[in-house]
Amino acid sequence: MVRIDPDDLERFARDLVVGLGAPEATAERVAASLVGADLRGHGSHGVLRLPIYAEMIEAGRLDPAATPLVVRDDGATATVDGRDAFGQVVGVEAAALAAAKALDHGVAAVGVRDATHLGRVGEWAERATEEGVAFAAFVNVQGGAQTVAPPGSADRRLATNPLAFGVPTFGALDFPLVLDIATSQVAHGKIRERAAAGEPLPGDWTVTASGDPETDAAAFEEGSGALLPLGGATSGYKGFGLAVVTELFAGIAGDAAVAGQREHGWADNAALFLAFDPKRFATEAGVRERVAALADHVRSADYSSDISPGDAAKADRALLPGEAEHRTARDRRERAIPVSEGVAASLRDLAVARGLGDRVPDELRE
Repeated sequence: MVRIDPDDLERFARDLVVGLGAPEATAERVAASLVGADLRGHGSHGVLRLPIYAEMIEAGRLDPAATPLVVRDDGATATVDGRDAFGQVVGVEAAALAAAKALDHGVAAVGVRDATHLGRVGEWAERATEEGVAFAAFVNVQGGAQTVAPPGSADRRLATNPLAFGVPTFGALDFPLVLDIATSQVAHGKIRERAAAGEPLPGDWTVTASGDPETDAAAFEEGSGALLPLGGATSGYKGFGLAVVTELFAGIAGDAAVAGQREHGWADNAALFLAFDPKRFATEAGVRERVAALADHVRSADYSSDISPGDAAKADRALLPGEAEHRTARDRRERAIPVSEGVAASLRDLAVARGLGDRVPDELRE
């Protein structure tokens, strides 16, 4: 594991995206989004994705020079055709459109299709809250990247279908409240991250036809086993239900395919972005007071060392949605971003393949 300054990593990522055929402005947007995910502790949606994007471009599934197009605009609603552009470019436009419409009309609904990989969906929630609006996102993969089994099965039938929500705090906290979760036990990118690092998978993430888990991340990537829905063996029906609703919300709003209508191996997101202006319903001071009261109430609980907050918890007690990312970003701005040797090697290989070997930062060289 090495550490690299966020600005240096972002410059390198930008060079790589330009090397993949993207215009400079697109490359800057994609690089900022990927490194922003790494900065917040979500390496599964960070620069690890660049070699995957290169494969998508080679396969004709991603057009690095494309830009999204608003194909319908009707008052409080709109549809954005991503046109197979980088999802980070599609997401920022769709989120901005939803926020602007919410401020104009009080509420807004924006459908999205053909967005390739939208990246860290929580980013779009964060951007909406910066405009002072509340936000919700429902994302499917248009029949692609099926890795999740229904309860009682080990057959891959759904994607990880993330949900994201954002609530502006208007200064009551140092960060917006942002919840960004997969409807499976974990995002598929978390498995890619472990495969790149050569780390095993926890036993409660996956299932095989025998009922046993698949703990080899590389084997999972080759098709062995399936992800369990959120809730796992105990209450996976809840995650499964959320995944089905998300699949349809995104497919209907984006006028896009759902699982069962087509199947392919790549990420190809459709989405529904919802937004509303909280100041149409309460004052800014009222929102601030509610956020502060709820935060104080949760934090005042008696947290005991005898009670585990969960194996994946980022602290020894409950953190508010978005708080872990806020803390991690603050730490990594000071101490730099950790990059595993597996990810570093894949980025070096991509740079060399694109004639950019001289652009590899010293920290990522062998």
